[in-house]
This record gives sequence, C-alpha cells and structure tokens, in this order.
Amino acid sequence: MYRIVIGIAAVVVVAAAIVIGHTLVIAAAPARGAAPPPVTVDSASVARHLAQAVRFRTISYGGGAQEAEKFAALEAMRAWMETTYPHFHKAASREIMDHTVVFTWKGRDASLKPALLMAHMDVVPVVPGTEKDWSHAPFSGDVAGGYVWGRGSIDDKGSLIMILEAADRLAARGFEPTRTIMFAFGQDEEVGGSKGNAVVAAALAARGVHFAWVLDEGGAILNEPFPGVERPVAFVAVGEKGYLSLKLVAHGQGGHSSRPTNDMAIARLAEAVLAVVHHPFVSSLDEVQREKLAVIAPQAPFATRLLLANLWLTGPIVTSYMEDNPDSAARLHTTIAPTLIFGGVKDNVLPPQAEATINFRLHPRDSIAGVIEHVRKAVDDPKVSVTALGETQSEASKIADLHSAAGQFLVAQIRASFGGVPVAPDMTTGATDSRHYLPIADEVFRLDPFRFDVDDLSRVHGTNERLAVGDLAPAVAFYMRLMENTK
Repeated sequence: MYRIVIGIAAVVVVAAAIVIGHTLVIAAAPARGAAPPPVTVDSASVARHLAQAVRFRTISYGGGAQEAEKFAALEAMRAWMETTYPHFHKAASREIMDHTVVFTWKGRDASLKPALLMAHMDVVPVVPGTEKDWSHAPFSGDVAGGYVWGRGSIDDKGSLIMILEAADRLAARGFEPTRTIMFAFGQDEEVGGSKGNAVVAAALAARGVHFAWVLDEGGAILNEPFPGVERPVAFVAVGEKGYLSLKLVAHGQGGHSSRPTNDMAIARLAEAVLAVVHHPFVSSLDEVQREKLAVIAPQAPFATRLLLANLWLTGPIVTSYMEDNPDSAARLHTTIAPTLIFGGVKDNVLPPQAEATINFRLHPRDSIAGVIEHVRKAVDDPKVSVTALGETQSEASKIADLHSAAGQFLVAQIRASFGGVPVAPDMTTGATDSRHYLPIADEVFRLDPFRFDVDDLSRVHGTNERLAVGDLAPAVAFYMRLMENTK
C-alpha cells in the first residue's frame, strides 16, 4: 500500500510539474512593437455616410410583394454610392448582376490572381412590435452618443461603407493596385444569397476567375475574448458552419377534441422534437478552437493561462466551460434549434397532421447526410417523416489556412491597423455569402474589422444595432492598408 501511495504521489507531482511548466513556457503577452505610420481618416464624415446608408430600407424578406420595395431601395442606394464615392467609380468598372454590385479594380500585374472584398447591402427585418424598444428608430441612421444607430449598421453596411471609404480615398490619390481587386456587394445574403453572390460566383467561375483570397464578414475584434482576458483579440473566421433545416411531419388520428385518442399528431410531434433536442451531436475542441485558445492563453491571468496551456489535461474542463455559453458552445458542435411549429385549425379539433422545422448549423465533423440519419434515428417513429428544406442547405466550409502566405498577409494588416492586436483563427456560426466562392478561391477569410464587447453581439439581427464612431477610422485604415499592400 505504501508503494502505491508513493507511486500515486509521484505521478501527481510529475503531472503538476508538467502543467506548471507548460504554463510558464507560454510567455505573458508581448509588448507591442512600434506602430506603423497612422492613416488619417475623419471618423465624423465616415459616420455621416454610414448613417445615410442605414436609411435605405434594403430589407430582405425572402420573396413576396415586398421584394419590389427592396429592389427600389437598392437602386437608390447604388445611385447614392455612385455620387458619394465618385473616385472609386471612375477607377473601377462596375457590373450589376440581379441587383448585386460587382466592381473590378484592374491591377498592374495581370499574372497575379485577383483578390475579392465582400459585403452585403441587404438587412434583416425589424421584428414587428419591437420598434418601441429601440433607443433610436431602426432606420433613423441617428449619430448619437458616440454611435451610428440602425438596422444594418453592423450587419453589414458597416463593412460595406468602410470598404467604399477606403477605396475612394485611394482612388482619389491615383492609386493603382498591384493585384486586381474585385468587390462583390450582395443583395440577398440575409436569405441565402442564391440570387446574388451565388449567381456572381457562377458567372466568374465560367469566366475562369480564381481568387488568391477572399475576405467577407464573419469574425470580429473582441474586447474580452475569454472570461478574465482583458486584452482584445482579433478573430478571423477561417471556416463557417454548414446550414440545414429539416421538416418533421407527424401524423395521427384526427377528430373531435372531446374524444382524444392515444394517436395525436401534436403529441407525437412534441415527442419527436424533444427526442432530437435530447440527442445532441459530439461536442469537443477541434484544431481551430485549440489554436484559438493557444493565442488567447498568453493574454490571460495565470489561473486561466494554466487551463488554456494544458488542454491535454484540462480539455474536458475548458470544453465544459465553453459549453455554458451559447456563443462559444456553438463552435464546438452541430447545433439543434427548433424554430417553427404548425398544427391545428381550431381549439376543439384534433389535427391529423402537425409539423415542425428544426434548424441545424453543421460543425465540419458532421455532414448533411449524417445529420439527417442522426435525426431519423433519434425520432425513431414511422409516423414522423423527416425531410430537408430549402435551397440554402450547405455543408460546413473547408478550413482556410491562417499560416499561408495570404493568411499571414491578412494577419499583418490587422496587427498594423489595430495596435498590434493578437490574431486567432475561429469558426463563424452563421452562413455568409463567401461560401459561394469556396470553389474558386485559394483561401476564404471572414472578419468584421470592429471592436465589440460581448453584449454587442446580441445587437446583430436584434434590437438597438449600432456601431461605434470611434471604430470607423481604424476600419477604413485597415481596408486601405489591405488594398495598398496586397502584392
């Protein structure tokens, strides 16, 4: 027994030494190097332009009579863009493909693959009845309290206007890019992009266009990238989750509610939905999350650094911790979200059929076919059918390499523009238009070049969407460096 105790103690001591050693090897956050010469940008004028862009009600509803209103707003916005950014419109050629705007700024070296900068012009609707909850009217474009307020200020007119501001300033100087730079500003990203960037990507593929790199929305600069870590980190999304919605239709015996049977469609549907929810997918730290945590670790206080530096031992603890937060949890697994349910026509009638829609955002370890099979096994009821919905289903994207030449170029421009901020890879949990370009691009990256607090993320598609005026100049400077330095 004595020898066993001594052996266990020795193992504990060795493990503790390894853990502390790994923690100490990870140096504290390095001092920031000398900053590059600043790019002077007037944030007030940029804020005015973003406010004007917000006022165009380019709302995507996904079809119906309201589409005509959106297309009219898009046409008005395009005319405004031409007036507001005349130098860029003179320097670059413009194509309009079913309301999506494509610019081509010819580079001096035609042998180089082009680069693509992306944003989208459409926005999601404001939930009816929530207008009164906004501090400023959703489409007011008010500039107040240090923010530009309104739907689309972040998603995604913020990036759109910063790109245009940067390009127009460079064009006014007579700048010509070394590499051809293309720009794709989508009209229907919020409803899948099937008539916008999907069409553009197919047209460019037919022309033989292949991009060296693509940059779209997706990542962000977070002021608190992990609990207890107070130094900002820029997260570049190197991949995005897949998208799938499944319709579950439950069948039962209809009739009068005063004589219910044990074969009720709504009850069967409820059991089926709960069965799916209660059969989660595998959740764990993948290589992207491990690399992300490795970048965060040096910025963290000692106790947190100890956890993040020793994932070989603490991985389950860190995973459990991340699972407690919906945002970080969504990066670890395929998510399950029941979103729609229908059934019945009257309170005293048993419907013979009821249906529900469940939305899944697929982790790269899962596939559409695998998710459908997983759901069918979880439901395990011959009276419940499971079918895939819509044109927007997509597998999880391939993972871009932040250590490639294009990735390191992007990292360098981010660090130069945002005070030497550390840069980490991440996975975006939503779908972006960039996925349409995956077949014709070497690398696809995603970043919104703005600093956010954690509570700002809920404003996207939510109430009180806003963008800080102080973040506008650095974002314009970032896009200017990106265009100037691309080789």
